[in-house]
Amino acid sequence: MTVLRCTTKLLKRLRQPVKLPEPDPQSNPLGEWYADIDSWRRQPFVVMLSGATGCTLVLPGHAAALRRLHELALLQFAGLCEHFEIRGHRVDAELHGFDAGFVCGNTRDRSLLASLNQRKFEAWMGQEHVDKPYFELAASEWNGLFKHPALGRDLRYNMDHHCPLDLLRQRLLPAPSDGMGAG
Repeated sequence: MTVLRCTTKLLKRLRQPVKLPEPDPQSNPLGEWYADIDSWRRQPFVVMLSGATGCTLVLPGHAAALRRLHELALLQFAGLCEHFEIRGHRVDAELHGFDAGFVCGNTRDRSLLASLNQRKFEAWMGQEHVDKPYFELAASEWNGLFKHPALGRDLRYNMDHHCPLDLLRQRLLPAPSDGMGAG
């Protein structure tokens, strides 16, 4: 299972209590995800953000989609990993976590909530001005920038922001010294 830290608004839409017990830590490689729901032109959408990497998923948020949110997240994450040629046993482990479903928890990191709000704004702009599909909205965020105090500075570029795609590759692809290869 994957811990999905939801805003109060999303918890209500998922018909979950507003105050949840603290979920047990899970073993998926990317750890906890943050999620919120919003709408654009009366069409609800969910934005999910990996707390470890800043990679984003943008998914439909209507009632039928919310019932199968973990399946939609699995499909989009798998498609994005394939699109960016990220493969291997750690990707499979993250997909397995999505397949097992979500265990919901309350949000607890204000920095990640701010990043989540920024991703929602980017999704609004992408839908309003370019009318991008959800997959393309998410893919563009993987090439964007992500900042979190726990990450420190990106020494390659001497800045506080990191590229989610770089962080994702660091987490999911084995180091060359692992001797395991990317597949």
